[in-house]
Amino acid sequence: MAGSPGASGAPGASGNGASAGVPAGVGYSAGTPVGADVHRGWFPLDAERHRRDAPRYCPGCAAALSLADGGHGLVTEYWTGQDRVFVCYCGACGWSGDIVLAARVTGHEAAE
Repeated sequence: MAGSPGASGAPGASGNGASAGVPAGVGYSAGTPVGADVHRGWFPLDAERHRRDAPRYCPGCAAALSLADGGHGLVTEYWTGQDRVFVCYCGACGWSGDIVLAARVTGHEAAE
């Protein structure tokens, strides 16, 4: 079926819709990724993920960060490898820091 993920045999495309580096919901047509808004690139998909995953409350004082929620904070996002990093500032208490959504976390247990 044309336009479905993996239909064109594009590199990285598989029949189950999972491909490396291509967000879910994006298919292929003639080897070119096709999403909801191809003329704007990946922005609409990234903006939706940001709205869904961005921290809503300050970890220091629990005040709302978003102006839409009545807060006085700032949240912006950048990526490092597979990790998504949210840089946050809370205008209510002055807290600032990074909140990382990691694909995988490896920890250790302290020796007793």
